[in-house]
Amino acid sequence: MTRRSTHTFVCPECRRSIEVDDAMRATLLEAGCVVCGAPVTEEDIGEAPTIS
Repeated sequence: MTRRSTHTFVCPECRRSIEVDDAMRATLLEAGCVVCGAPVTEEDIGEAPTIS
């Protein structure tokens, strides 16, 4: 079974924080924050954590 990558998104405007998968990450970058509509950049979405 393939493990899905998750990322932490923190909105630069409303400061909401959510865990997102790769598909939702792409949607956020294209459409903006799902809560307030603010534009989203790569810097607003943390990298997927590494498994040790």
